[in-house]
Amino acid sequence: MLVNTDTKLGLIKIQIIDPHQITLWGISQLLASNELMNICGASSKSEEALKVAEKMQPDVIVMEADLQDGSGLDLIPALLKVCRARIIVYTGSNNVKVHDQAVIMGARGILNKSEPIENLTKAIEKIHDGEVWLNRNATSRILLQIAEASSPKTLSKEQKLLATLTAKEEKITHAIQLYSEKTLKQVADSLHISEHTLRNHLASIYDKLNVRNRMELYVFCGKHQKTTNPDMHPKRRATDV
Repeated sequence: MLVNTDTKLGLIKIQIIDPHQITLWGISQLLASNELMNICGASSKSEEALKVAEKMQPDVIVMEADLQDGSGLDLIPALLKVCRARIIVYTGSNNVKVHDQAVIMGARGILNKSEPIENLTKAIEKIHDGEVWLNRNATSRILLQIAEASSPKTLSKEQKLLATLTAKEEKITHAIQLYSEKTLKQVADSLHISEHTLRNHLASIYDKLNVRNRMELYVFCGKHQKTTNPDMHPKRRATDV
């Protein structure tokens, strides 16, 4: 482990993480020759890397994706907890899933070991300035993954049926659940409507949900209807989300 406390103001502070000592030395020498950069630490193990990152607060971390004591990708979130560095991952793997996962975990750039040496210094400068170092294909793939992860999950058959209810009908189904032991007249009074109007709404609800009576409606909604207000479904408080 190398820690350089002799850092110069205005230079890009860089930490390097690689399990191979020769590679660690080679990258350190390469970057140290750049007048804009200062090597503040070099580590070969995850635990050491975290200590250096927390103590030296590097601007940019350049790290190998595969470490001997674990995955470099798993180390990324831990590094981001102890410092505000922007991370560049370099790897010899052509597996795009590895590249994409590194970015999703928090890396700001990906370099392949087969790229020209000067790309490393260019990537450091770009990322230090707030940009990312990704090719166009990688950017498209990652944006698609994020969009898919945040998109609504497929609705079940029962949820699709519930989605056909009007706001008034949905309110009535909640009332049926909440006042299961009351008469229809009492339920209607709680909704400030007439019993006749309530029965008309229920007829429409039964038809939409393909149930035959109040008991079947109660069971159907108890199983499939979600609510952000647990008090509206007292029988499902333990599992409602």
